[in-house]
Amino acid sequence: MTKTFILFCMVFLKTLAISQPTIPIDFESGTYTFNDFAGGVATVIDNPDPSGINTSGKVGQMVKFVGEVYGGSTLPLAGAIDFSDNNAIKMKVWANRVGASVLFKLEGAFPVEVSMPTTVANTWEELTFSFAGLTTMEYTAITIIYDLGVVGDGGPDFTLYFDDIVFATATGGVAIPIDFESQELNYVFSDFAGGVASVIDNPDASGINGSAKVGQMIKFPGEVYGGSTLALGTAVDFGTYNAISMKVWANRVNAPVLFKLEGPAPVEFSVNTTVANQWEELIFNFSGLTGGVYTAITIIYDLGVVGDGGPNFTMYFDDITYANFIGNVVQLPVDFESTELIYSFFDFAGGVATVIDNPDASGINTSSKVGQMIKFAGEVYGGSKLILGAPVDFGNNTSIKMKVWANRVNAPVTFKLEGSTSAEATMNTTVANQWEELTYDFTGNTTGMYTGVTIIYDLGVVGDGSADFTMFFDDIAVLGSSAVFDLDELGIKYYPNPVRDFLTVNAPQDITTINVYDMKGRHVLFTQPASRSIDMNLSALHTGVYIIKVTADDKVGMARIMKE
Repeated sequence: MTKTFILFCMVFLKTLAISQPTIPIDFESGTYTFNDFAGGVATVIDNPDPSGINTSGKVGQMVKFVGEVYGGSTLPLAGAIDFSDNNAIKMKVWANRVGASVLFKLEGAFPVEVSMPTTVANTWEELTFSFAGLTTMEYTAITIIYDLGVVGDGGPDFTLYFDDIVFATATGGVAIPIDFESQELNYVFSDFAGGVASVIDNPDASGINGSAKVGQMIKFPGEVYGGSTLALGTAVDFGTYNAISMKVWANRVNAPVLFKLEGPAPVEFSVNTTVANQWEELIFNFSGLTGGVYTAITIIYDLGVVGDGGPNFTMYFDDITYANFIGNVVQLPVDFESTELIYSFFDFAGGVATVIDNPDASGINTSSKVGQMIKFAGEVYGGSKLILGAPVDFGNNTSIKMKVWANRVNAPVTFKLEGSTSAEATMNTTVANQWEELTYDFTGNTTGMYTGVTIIYDLGVVGDGSADFTMFFDDIAVLGSSAVFDLDELGIKYYPNPVRDFLTVNAPQDITTINVYDMKGRHVLFTQPASRSIDMNLSALHTGVYIIKVTADDKVGMARIMKE
């Protein structure tokens, strides 16, 4: 009996795996097991309009009933998607209205999604979803969401038919740099939560922007995060750059402009406007994040405030291009005392980190400035990432120490190293209402190229923004390491900057070593001068920003240099 049952289960599971579809999918035969969620219901039905480009007998139907704004359905596949030489997926769709968004998502360890709007009503059309730069990852299911951001009602306006899901090759398309001047490219914006983006005639062709066409973002009533996503035809390639610049026009000063790179691990940066009623160029610093795979950009104007569709919530943008952010380097150890460094925190899921005055300058930490982490309502993993300007150098050490202050004992503090790989460790607080030093052991993980550190307070619990979810942190350093200074502080001179061929480095003492890193953290040059002066040949380096790290008299100094 037992052997027979086991044999039956094996045959059943094998039959179930075989019955699942693989791309291409035409719904004409086989079993299609949809996993519906949040109000979306998908089925296979007779083609309600066998005409035009689709006269097949069977099609998929998606009805979005009352539920969540993200209601849809997932179709598991028999195995991993094999794009081969393709980089896109095509799908025929039928909707009763123009401009309705159709989101096509590939499910896997790192899910990715592309949204396209319908362009005709009451007739079949073919939409192409470009996954350029993302085809090497493993995906085992597809998800379809109709009109993301709106709650359905189960009526005709929330009924979509879809069919003939096949591989395709997307060529050309929108790619950075973007100037909105092309009459051949299709700038496909996917608006959400009240944000509406379009390409219009430049309303103020003056100053630094005399171009004819620009992007316009209007934030209507909706959600505080209303904005729009622009799909790219190919993955973002920073090369030796570390930032993106964009010209903007707003009618007020200090309005936040958020620029987000979309992909398996999206990243974002926000910069405030500094002038009103004229064009200016904002630079979004993605130092340490340029190695990710990004296939779309999202722009949100005045995040945190619901728009009203008026002039205060209208922004123009143009000339999105690669740039280099030059400034002093944030690198371990970090003590938050510098008035020149920019401590770039990327908050997520309810965590908010800032630099503040030390609220309890006593015990082992009497410094003036410290980091503050407040965990508001959001996700259980809410925290913040601090971007570093150069990779962590463990030397011969294996641990990182950090001073923390919390109002309770046994509160877990997670410390994560971010980069080409990641590693994390968690330590619990042992005292309350006083500073203590926690040590995180990264034995076996010290060779990774880490360009950011993430801190999560009380992982596994949703915060409420109160004192119980407020933690202070300071003096993040590799155990046993010495301080890293700006080269100027050590009296080390380096010139010219920008440099074309040779960089001269002069120090008061003999220079032990010089290392040069690119903005992706890669080690590109090394020398041991054993003298007070050296002319380094940088002619072989590509144009861009680099980090120079100089060791002299047992002290370490760093700076950014620009290679022309």
